[in-house]
Amino acid sequence: MKLECSCGAKYAFDATPEMLKNPVKFICPACGLDASDFVNELIRQEFGGQYTPPPPPQPAAPAPRLKVAHEAAPAAPVPETPKSSKFCAKHRARATEKCAVCHQPICPKCMEMFGYFCSPLCKGKAEAGHLAVPVYAGRADVVEAQFWRKTGLLFGAMAALVVLFLGAWTWYAWFGSVPHPYFSVRFEDSERAYAGSAKVAGANQVVFLHGGALARYDMKTGKPVWSQELIGKDQIAAAAKAASDAQARLAGENAGGYFHRISDQDIEREVKRALQSELSLHVAGQNIWVQKAKRLTRYNWDSGKVEREISLPERSGNLVEAGDELQFIGSQTVAHVNLTSGELRADKFGPGGATPVLLTQNGAGGDLTSVGGGQPLDPIKVEAQAQNLNLQGRLALPALLANAQHEKQLEAALNDDPKHPRPNNAQTLPTDAGLFRLVPGENGFAEFSVRLLEARIVTRSAMKAPPKGQSILDSGNVNGVNETQAINEQLNEMQHHSGGDQVQEDQSRYLVTVRLPDAASSNFIIEVVGPPQLFVLKTINVIAAGKTVIILDKSNRKMWQASLTYPISSIESTFSLAEKSPYGDGPCMEHGDVLYVFDQAMLTAFDLKSGDPHWRLPSVGVVGLFFDAPGNLYVNTTTGNPDDIRYSRQIDITRKTEAVILKIDPKTGRTLWSVKPGGYISYLSGKFIYVVDSYDPNPNDHDVENDMIASLQKPPFLRIVRLNPKNGRTMFDYGDHNGCPFYVHFNANSIEVVFKSKVQVLRFLSL
Repeated sequence: MKLECSCGAKYAFDATPEMLKNPVKFICPACGLDASDFVNELIRQEFGGQYTPPPPPQPAAPAPRLKVAHEAAPAAPVPETPKSSKFCAKHRARATEKCAVCHQPICPKCMEMFGYFCSPLCKGKAEAGHLAVPVYAGRADVVEAQFWRKTGLLFGAMAALVVLFLGAWTWYAWFGSVPHPYFSVRFEDSERAYAGSAKVAGANQVVFLHGGALARYDMKTGKPVWSQELIGKDQIAAAAKAASDAQARLAGENAGGYFHRISDQDIEREVKRALQSELSLHVAGQNIWVQKAKRLTRYNWDSGKVEREISLPERSGNLVEAGDELQFIGSQTVAHVNLTSGELRADKFGPGGATPVLLTQNGAGGDLTSVGGGQPLDPIKVEAQAQNLNLQGRLALPALLANAQHEKQLEAALNDDPKHPRPNNAQTLPTDAGLFRLVPGENGFAEFSVRLLEARIVTRSAMKAPPKGQSILDSGNVNGVNETQAINEQLNEMQHHSGGDQVQEDQSRYLVTVRLPDAASSNFIIEVVGPPQLFVLKTINVIAAGKTVIILDKSNRKMWQASLTYPISSIESTFSLAEKSPYGDGPCMEHGDVLYVFDQAMLTAFDLKSGDPHWRLPSVGVVGLFFDAPGNLYVNTTTGNPDDIRYSRQIDITRKTEAVILKIDPKTGRTLWSVKPGGYISYLSGKFIYVVDSYDPNPNDHDVENDMIASLQKPPFLRIVRLNPKNGRTMFDYGDHNGCPFYVHFNANSIEVVFKSKVQVLRFLSL
């Protein structure tokens, strides 16, 4: 008889009938399993269950030594042991199944080892006979295989998720979170524009004004829904001919002297730019309006045809867009136009008999060739231009500035054209009749009148004394070490000779009157020193004059006044009263119970009620303030120092005043972070902070008289940087080196950009 233990050990022995009488004791030497009952059962089954009891003992008697055969009595039948039972012989446990081969009862423990077999022997027989036996799911090797299979699947899924996450994050970080053209349309060179704007309106619809063309496009298909030409080629040609004829008359009058003639191509471009600059686009929902001079025209959303025209009051001037309403602010009249309904109403202000007087400021200048010609040099502009020149360009800069001829003839030609008069940029002071104007604010208007009492203009030097000793230029020893110093000496010498080394400070006495439209409030009248300005805020009005600020409540009563370190810069030097600075609020800004005021070198937080300063932050060149939703203060400022104010006419082409952005705790004035991203914040809303920097060496595409100028200047570019509000780090740095746009507008993660030869909508994903 052959046996195999559950541990795999195999045994063989001869079964004899004696084993029926004397049950055997069988213990596996390998694993110590006591299988005696199982072996005895097999022996009984082998001999059919027969058992003959021994005969009873007989008393000894003498007998012969012959064997006597006695007929054995028939043995009593032994009952057969049933072949199956409910007892597992191996584990002495209750059986639940039978072996698929020998049909022996097996318990769950047996099935965990061999499945539906009682031993490896039966399992081998089944495999040899190709017996189809189902696999027991609870078998140890099956369970273990399932465990490792599930573990492998789990780890595989986790690895796939990690790879997918890393891939998605890499795509988002390098592609998805970076702006890309969602919509783009290009124009031919003959359709190049110099003014315009764009507005995303509706689902995947964009309306834009590109030069003299108004169009609506479907951004998904990239195809126009309609397009209208507002400025035709015939109109441009007629205006250019009038300007050219005026130039010819000037040339005839100046026949005996030097006359720099402007090319017909430059005249046409300048006329085209002037006509395009007169147009402005305003979109509210599906209402499209275009303003030109004193006329406002509404175009149909579906067809682009003219639906309605509105004539604005004669004295309407500056434009303010407040939600769905346009406000045209004149000297004494405010025209309100509802962009949705088209309703027009006008409000008149001002005391009877008051005569408005225009207060204008000096122009900002043009490109590289528009500086010089015997005029004082603008140090900030010259230094900025020097930063955009290579080394050869810096060396040639003094000669270029000295010999440059800017566009006086063209300006005169256009001024002589009665159809297209040019604005007068001369600096004037208010006359005795006084200056009266309306100042817009967040919650209404205030009437502001100024009368000059005593004129007092103080002139002071704003340049450092020339270096003592022999000049580098006179020594003739200019080399690579001192060439920059030589250029600075030459430029500053030009500045001295042109009279640009001095500045004039207005310390005149003025009588200021503030009147509110509410008839119940009385006029506030005060005498101040220095040119006055009025800032209409949410709950207060601020009069700024010289180094003094005077705060009035909405009842026109004085609350308090404070002294500043430096005078407040005039906002009229760059923006009109109704025009909002792209770099934030200021120089006076109300937020909560604090009034923030920045002068030329200091930002101060005053208590709104008492006027006590909470804190002061020294910073030269602050240009605007922003607040985010949590109430943090962001400051657009520069790396300038007080010497830049004292010596404001000094030129140093190595000096590069950089833009700085500060995040300030408004309660303590503590700087949370400071970065130099290369520009100022132009848009802040929620988690979106954008910085824009751009450069165009020739914005009007004038013909370059000297080919060397083009080679000396850097090419045009656009750069948009998004900052992280938490730490100021750069989230993306998008650049376009194919041109410089004249219009950039942000709306969350959508950016509308208008170039001379293309219109784009940039978009990116934001988590």
